[in-house]
Amino acid sequence: MPSCPSLSRILAAGSGLGGLGYMMTHPDPSVESVMTGLSCLVLCVGFSAMPAPKPAKHRAPVPTPPPPAPELQTMPLLPGPQPHQLLMTTIAPPDRELPELGSQRQRSGDRQLQPTA
Repeated sequence: MPSCPSLSRILAAGSGLGGLGYMMTHPDPSVESVMTGLSCLVLCVGFSAMPAPKPAKHRAPVPTPPPPAPELQTMPLLPGPQPHQLLMTTIAPPDRELPELGSQRQRSGDRQLQPTA
């Protein structure tokens, strides 16, 4: 017996149990309940008689040739980082000495605090 029942077996069990339950729920037998129970019984037998699906045959795998190895190619190297043009300019030293300025200058526009009354 297969570990996983097929759909036809499940439908057979469902229709058989459904017909049995329908007949048992009616208190007095009537033509309708007997015909419903018999039709479910026929469905149960019909679904049970269906053959189970056959498992697929396992064939030996056909060996596939490996893909050809890619040819090794060298990549051209890119030039390294270059310094900016402004960083490469040379600054000429001053030709003459600059006049020395005083460290503190007096401003002419300084305001004096005035006392408030």
